Amino acid sequence: MIENLILGVFLVLPLLIVAFLFSDELWQEHRHLHDTRPMQARPRRVDWRHPLRRSRHRL
Repeated sequence: MIENLILGVFLVLPLLIVAFLFSDELWQEHRHLHDTRPMQARPRRVDWRHPLRRSRHRL
């Protein structure tokens, strides 16, 4: 009985700590995104070529 309680605490407590830290990071990112005005970015064309072909093209 007590072993299950101890095991449960050791399994649940790290999960709660990680969830708290991750939610704080998400909340900060959410605030940062809504505090600043979104800049008008031009749409970029995605380069789907193989990386070696991309580097050859740059030379």
